[in-house]
Amino acid sequence: MNSEHPDSEGHRNGTSPQRSLKRSFQFWLMKVLVLLISVFWCLAISIRFTVRDSSSEISTLIFYMSPLILLSLGAFVLFILSWKIHWWRIAVIWFLLSILTGIGCWKTQFRSETKENRVTKQTQTMKRVLFWNIGDRLWGMEHVINEIRQLDPDLIGMVEAGADSDEMKQFWKQTFPDHPYQVVQNGFAFLSRMPIEETSAGRLEDMGHYLRFRLQPEQSGSQSPCVFLVDIYSKVLKSRKEALDELADQASRLNQQPVLVLGDFNTPGDSVHFEPLRKHFHNSLEVAGDGYLATWPLPVPVLDLDGIWTNEFIELYRAENRWTWVSDHRPVFIEMAFKSQSEK
Repeated sequence: MNSEHPDSEGHRNGTSPQRSLKRSFQFWLMKVLVLLISVFWCLAISIRFTVRDSSSEISTLIFYMSPLILLSLGAFVLFILSWKIHWWRIAVIWFLLSILTGIGCWKTQFRSETKENRVTKQTQTMKRVLFWNIGDRLWGMEHVINEIRQLDPDLIGMVEAGADSDEMKQFWKQTFPDHPYQVVQNGFAFLSRMPIEETSAGRLEDMGHYLRFRLQPEQSGSQSPCVFLVDIYSKVLKSRKEALDELADQASRLNQQPVLVLGDFNTPGDSVHFEPLRKHFHNSLEVAGDGYLATWPLPVPVLDLDGIWTNEFIELYRAENRWTWVSDHRPVFIEMAFKSQSEK
């Protein structure tokens, strides 16, 4: 006669009924989690390769939340979770999707020095240009100054640079005396070694604003270079279409002279709303870049929100997003030269 307790088998296996129930619940919960993440992943990848940020507010938010680098990482996480719950075939599919999206991220978000996209011949007229959002600094202003001095740019554009008070204006003049032409206004700071002939300001609908500078040409008879310093607001559920359309319209009116557009666009570079600007301008990192394009948020950037755009009257030599832990945005730095009408 077997007089063992009904739970004796569970005790012999080293597990109690309560523990078995807990494991079963965790196993079921993991399956639900895999299904939910899978649905969101499929929705995000569909939006990225179809409507992007041109449709509803929800699809735009999903588009911003799911750059390829995160989709690749998410697919790899789903591979691990699927393997743990013994969905072997599904796990293999997620592993392959992780590789494919990783390759896509590598091709679109990483640039390397190649003969096709880099100009190697430099001239004596080469200029160095820096753009940087220094608003949310992880370290003090002295680290910002050290980084800028190390690069020694001829043109410096900064947004979220503090109040345009007399104290701040004096600070920039004392800190960069070799940049005698300075404009500090509406949170912008623009420091230049080239004379500034004219300064104007404008709104980008209700989503941002800009300063526009007309610089003195270095050679008589040459067209005056123009610089836009742009800051588009980070309103997540607000479309950037009207703001970027207005920017493209303002910049393209000057298509017979060198134009630089420096800005924190708070918009990923693969947004459909950049298409009007792309008609006459190129993202310098896409043309002459070396390295990873994403600029925000440090220390682990996943979105390319900042950039320097140039038109056909500017010859690019080098472009890079600098690795620095001073701000939550990476500074964008280029080496370039203004071209004349005949050189174009």
